[in-house]
Amino acid sequence: MSADESRPLSGRRARPVEKKPLPAGLARDLRDAVYRLYAEADRPQLAELARKIAEDNDLPGSPGKDLIGKIISGDGLAGQQDTVTVATVLAWAAGCRDVAHVAEQVRQLWIAAATAEPSATTYDRLGWPIGECDPLVLGVHPAIQVPWEVTADVLPRYMPRAHDGRLRELVDGMLADGRSRLVTLVGGSSTGKTRTGWELAQYLKNQRPGRWRLWHPFDPTRPQAALANLANAGPETIVWLNEAQDYLMPPDTALGERIAAGLRTLLTEPSRGPVLVLSTMWTDYWNTLTSRPSEPGADVYGQVRELLALSVKVDLGDTFTPAELAGLVGPGVDVRLRYAAKQAESGRITQYLAGAPALEDRYRTAPPAARAILQVAIDARRLGYPVALPHALLEQAAPGYLTDHDWDACGDDWLEQALAYTAQPCKGARSPLTRIRPRHGEPPSAGGQPCYRLADYLEQLGRTERASVYPPDSLWQAFSTTDIDPAATVDPVVLRRLGNQAGSRLRLQEAIRLYLKAADLGDADALTSIAGVLEGAGETVGAERLYQLALDGGSVSAAVALAQRCERAGNLDDAMVLYQRAATRGDGASLLRAADLCRNAGDLTGAEALCRQAVDRRVSGGLLALAGIRDRLGDDAACEALLEQGADAGETFALQFLVHRRVMREDLAGAESLCRTYTARGSSEAWMVWAGLRERCDDFMGAEAYYRQAAIYGMPDAVIALARMHAEIGDVDGATNLYRQAVDLGSGKAWRPLARLMLDAGDMAGVEEVCREAAHRGQPHLLFWLAGLREGSGDDVGADELRLLAADHGDMDALHELAEVRVEAGDPAGAMAMYLRAVDLGDRGAGFAWARLLTAIGDGRSAQQLTRFGLTGDGRFATGLDLGPFNDLLPNGTGCGLRRTDCRLCSEMSDRDPGCRPLDQ
Repeated sequence: MSADESRPLSGRRARPVEKKPLPAGLARDLRDAVYRLYAEADRPQLAELARKIAEDNDLPGSPGKDLIGKIISGDGLAGQQDTVTVATVLAWAAGCRDVAHVAEQVRQLWIAAATAEPSATTYDRLGWPIGECDPLVLGVHPAIQVPWEVTADVLPRYMPRAHDGRLRELVDGMLADGRSRLVTLVGGSSTGKTRTGWELAQYLKNQRPGRWRLWHPFDPTRPQAALANLANAGPETIVWLNEAQDYLMPPDTALGERIAAGLRTLLTEPSRGPVLVLSTMWTDYWNTLTSRPSEPGADVYGQVRELLALSVKVDLGDTFTPAELAGLVGPGVDVRLRYAAKQAESGRITQYLAGAPALEDRYRTAPPAARAILQVAIDARRLGYPVALPHALLEQAAPGYLTDHDWDACGDDWLEQALAYTAQPCKGARSPLTRIRPRHGEPPSAGGQPCYRLADYLEQLGRTERASVYPPDSLWQAFSTTDIDPAATVDPVVLRRLGNQAGSRLRLQEAIRLYLKAADLGDADALTSIAGVLEGAGETVGAERLYQLALDGGSVSAAVALAQRCERAGNLDDAMVLYQRAATRGDGASLLRAADLCRNAGDLTGAEALCRQAVDRRVSGGLLALAGIRDRLGDDAACEALLEQGADAGETFALQFLVHRRVMREDLAGAESLCRTYTARGSSEAWMVWAGLRERCDDFMGAEAYYRQAAIYGMPDAVIALARMHAEIGDVDGATNLYRQAVDLGSGKAWRPLARLMLDAGDMAGVEEVCREAAHRGQPHLLFWLAGLREGSGDDVGADELRLLAADHGDMDALHELAEVRVEAGDPAGAMAMYLRAVDLGDRGAGFAWARLLTAIGDGRSAQQLTRFGLTGDGRFATGLDLGPFNDLLPNGTGCGLRRTDCRLCSEMSDRDPGCRPLDQ
């Protein structure tokens, strides 16, 4: 061909050819090689390619326009000569220097694909065609009905919002590259998360008619259904995880971790893509699951956190923007949307459509008995009780929420009347309490007794309003009593979780009561929890004996706890044995803890062996730990290979370590080459690392370009970096908009610099608005910061008000600060009231600060009572603890004993020597 002919092909731009989804293998490698040439040639028109081929008699094949399209897209294996011909012409058009070499490479790929053994991997088509799914069954809320017009359609016509465009771009990208995606829609209750997901499924159905299916795992329970069939999920499937916390935060956290690991495998196996995992989640749950715990050994959501790191998070705001509101008043808009636009406060359209105002009004104006059962439901849910609330739980707990006057005024049918009140629908939306009706073929719940579900909006409202309210004793007793329903199966893991909630509020007796019930049902980890109570009370000997009993009963947590005790005491050999024992019982993270012991002791061989076991079991962090061992042994090649494996698997920091090693060797070209490789593989983290590298080299234009690439993947840190760069050059408006984008992506780190930006501009009204909005969206620490500004300006009263408001939103630091202010003012009683409030919010650390204050004012006896025995339900200092079958556990100096009377686990153990004193003596 002449020089003119080798220029990129031109002509009127047509719709580009899209890749066909193919499993990983040689056919996909061939498709990718040809498609890369097509992209490098700027996606020329197929007709133009066919013309060029027809004009050149030296080419081996003569494919027409349609066949050229199939060769580029990977739609079947065409003939060798036609495939090589298409690759040759594309290489010319792309300006490749050695076209013959490219053609030979493609020919070899074709031979390999043509002679490869067919793949034996097949996947079931889970779920149903999207068009056959019912949005209400999938969790979409039915909308209100307006008073003057009954509409036949359950759902109003959808009005796209700003986030819908971004979601469609994500789907388009998935269809183009064939890679699976995880998208999480995050927001408060009734903000339109599930409806948004349903509309995205409709968009995908229209883009690929008849090909995609939707799988909604829910039978027999959501997590069990997901785990049972997840390995069978294959290409062109939407995995529908509405209320994803139900899958990722079940009472049995190990089950949630297995589901998260299975989803990570699904997302990262090319042969199973493309798959769209579409999940919804409340903001509070997202913050919990994505936050790394500060205490070692407390990381029960490690796999879930790694999974959500792969997710594109799309935040749905509580309110419509002014532009979106303006679109609701025009002609052709659904009458319910027009009505909501007029009636809803502050643009809260989706909440109004879901009946939220009526729900709130029904709650606030409820008769005493009805309000009591709603508060029981709210407290049970916020403490971690499952969604299905048994009839007997409501019946037994509600009297404790009523005053003597209200209880005496109740008739014999008080519960029936209360349930009838709470069962009335609110303008077509879910009632405050909805009876859960099992579908045909589903097993009855709670032993056959009725169960009820609290409306999402009331649950979220109650979580905020009742956060600092310690529930009455009647609720805790209803949790642990055996006669809620003798036929019901009580989950001991749920009981242990509820015990943890009581313990975090220093109601140690209630915690022990729940732990004992869980232990009686066979949960050995509950004994570990009781041992933790004893250890916190300073009874280390008794705690160790109970840890040992839990260990003998099969408790993994006891093995870890005892290992940590041995480690702190310097008994490293026993710690190693116990960590390995925990690992054999399923705790892979203990392998890395044991490896740390070996490494610190200089036993790199032992540490390496343990790390390799962790890698074989796919323990998060195993590859990085093993790479660190090889690095200390001076094996750079193995270290680099392991870090590359970690980067390929999405291990946090693996790519950063790889780049850092090259930078330390002053190999900037190698570092950039590494970033280029991983960005080509679709790594969003690689764009961030590359941008940081460019910024380090003072290439701010390059850094900005790469940060923008990372931002396309929905990485809020990239948007924050862009905002910082704009702020540094004085572009306040640009920085403000970017910080806002980061907030909308779910970043809690963007609020403070956004507020500071406004503070530097002298916009105190804007600062106040941002801080209050941040608190409403789960970041109350901004109110605490604003309180400091008020205090600095001399407004002590306003500062206190803001700290109290921050505390109402769950900021423990604000209560500690308020307590310290009262101590300095000579008001210890006021300080102790603040500490009690913090304890009631679940801040156990406030109890220790309270005890220090008691000691400082000379009340050492009360301080000892508080630290050893905790509080009673009404907030008084407890005077002792009843350990049930373990009341004789503690030593009296001459021996030790465990009385095995009622506990099933205890009765299975051999008797010990008597001679112990009760804990309260």
